[in-house]
Amino acid sequence: MKPYKFILFFTILGLLGTVGCTDLEETVLDEQLGAELVNNPQNIDALINPPYGSLRRTIEWYDYWALQEVSTDEVIIPTRGTDWDDNGAWRELHLHTWTADHIRMKNVWDALSQGVSRANTAIYYIGQFPQTATTEQYINEARFLRAYYMYLITDLFGQVPYREADELDFSVSPMVMNRKAATDFIIEEIKAIMPNLKTKAEVGSERVTVGAAQALLAKIYLNYEVYAGEAKWADAITYCDQLINSSVYTVADDYWTMFQKDVAEHPEFILRVPMDDNVDMGSGSVWVNFTLHYSQVFGNITSTWNGPSTTSTFFQTWDMENDARFYDDRIKSQTGFNQGFLHGQQYGLDGTALKQRNGNPLIFVPEINLASSAENAGIRVVKFAPNPATERQFSSPNDVPIMRISDIYLVRAEAKFRNGDEDGALDDINYLRSKRSAAGKTLPALTSLTLDDILNERGYELYWEGLRRQDLIRFGKFTDAYQEKPVTDATKKLFPLPTSAVDVNENLIQNPGY
Repeated sequence: MKPYKFILFFTILGLLGTVGCTDLEETVLDEQLGAELVNNPQNIDALINPPYGSLRRTIEWYDYWALQEVSTDEVIIPTRGTDWDDNGAWRELHLHTWTADHIRMKNVWDALSQGVSRANTAIYYIGQFPQTATTEQYINEARFLRAYYMYLITDLFGQVPYREADELDFSVSPMVMNRKAATDFIIEEIKAIMPNLKTKAEVGSERVTVGAAQALLAKIYLNYEVYAGEAKWADAITYCDQLINSSVYTVADDYWTMFQKDVAEHPEFILRVPMDDNVDMGSGSVWVNFTLHYSQVFGNITSTWNGPSTTSTFFQTWDMENDARFYDDRIKSQTGFNQGFLHGQQYGLDGTALKQRNGNPLIFVPEINLASSAENAGIRVVKFAPNPATERQFSSPNDVPIMRISDIYLVRAEAKFRNGDEDGALDDINYLRSKRSAAGKTLPALTSLTLDDILNERGYELYWEGLRRQDLIRFGKFTDAYQEKPVTDATKKLFPLPTSAVDVNENLIQNPGY
């Protein structure tokens, strides 16, 4: 990983106020240090850092990731004795019984709104400097980031407070865009800046690029029917074609290379969130600590929490023998466990069969009682490899892709299928599957295709990457029953606006059903 990225993302995050478009309490940069920051063109990097830094909030497992995953069949967090009860917060996410006062609603709304606000701050103050190629580039990157956070708010909540970067009268509540208006605004914004963005070869995948713009447009057009009531499959295909035909990005022959420690650039990555365990980053993306059993300690990882699992509903859809994405053992000699799905008897690094705290064998099973489970209940998932020698066990050594080329192949396949081109869709699905055979096995090509096949393939490729809720909604399955969850009301396809947001912005109207 590049050592300068910590300066790029985390230095001076606390210096910037929330001058922007949210309904959060907004403060003007009027302290001496703040004035020096925003009036000195030499500090331009410090102005673009905070909106980039907010990307990290989109991969924190207990907030944004939780809304997109724990509300689906990919992740379940059962209460085990007194552990993981948390006043019922995780059960409410799984059962779709959340309210406008659920802590995750406020946290995620505030985090994404802050991202928009930080982007507006960058756009406004960088715009006050003498204009150069660099200032233009940074303004365009900030405009993309603002659009990206607006896209996430639109997807989750269906309404987006907005003010222009130069609207500095914060006594006036920001206007609110409905879902269609926000979606159309985001599309036009991305199209406007895309010709002026750099390429991955020029700035890398940790920065906004023309590829990231194409990927975002493809994703928005794929979901346009959900957001705005009109299908835009051909537009989704157009931007997928641009990405795929650019030859900039390549589907990995070895799936698990993307998810090892200390991986920065990778041929699959379109946009990634840089992380590192050389600095303290908190526990938002500790991908092994939160799922492993208390007995599964290794190296310097001494705190494991026995938390999130996957449902039997999702687990049982897999080709467990032939699909490389299900199981990989390259880290087993360092950790005692595999990547992918952990089920059955678990072993320590020395090969000893592990036990639960009550002395029973530690055998992970799919059976779960959401309100009261044994310690071994639930199949565990390890997507990102840890660093056993880390000195900071709550800081992730894994750069996290939030856009990658395999997803784009799947977007194109789905758009083609829905647009009547089943053969083209089948070609894309089978191309991806041809790269995903387990060692010594062959993952069979599909001979025909259904929407269920496409959804399943998205699950196999992208599980635990924060996309499942959006996918289930698009496929009409989000409110279906699955392990420990009954059929739920269609209103749950949008989250409620947090009470704290509605209270301070009279232009927000609570979503139906809440």
